Amino acid sequence: MKQDETTRTPLAPARIEELPSFTVAGMRVSTNNADELSGAGKIGPLFEQFYSRRIGEQLAGRQQQPGLYSCYFNYERGDAGQYEVLVGVQVREEAQGTYPESVTTFTVPAATYAVFVTERGPVIEMVQRAWADIWQWSRQTGNDRAFTGDFEYYGPSTDPNDGQAEIYIALRQ
Repeated sequence: MKQDETTRTPLAPARIEELPSFTVAGMRVSTNNADELSGAGKIGPLFEQFYSRRIGEQLAGRQQQPGLYSCYFNYERGDAGQYEVLVGVQVREEAQGTYPESVTTFTVPAATYAVFVTERGPVIEMVQRAWADIWQWSRQTGNDRAFTGDFEYYGPSTDPNDGQAEIYIALRQ
């Protein structure tokens, strides 16, 4: 039974995790939350391009770990301004170098992350709901986002209609 939005408990971090830096290769765009919430967003079309151009398949030989990443970085004013999004796969350090023309990389910084695990369900809906909770959570005293690089991780067998994602939010130390 689906919970009513008024009775739903907001998502909280499932855990705090320290991670070393790692590199993701894929496709990127610049956007902002106002555009994303207005229906003029670029993130959905970015995922579509990633799949239609078969970027994951092109990078399969360089992939470090299975699964898909959506990285958020180069924040202008926290969650109020422009930022960049890269959809891609984690690649091995030694595999860096020349990539297909439409592929770029981002090195996710080593950091301490608050890890949010979405509910199961239609992935797009669950991730959007989780981000709304993360924005509320980050406005609470003591929850200081670093805005150095955040990411979503989708496992290798994520079903878009009944999936789950982990969202990693870099914390200020």
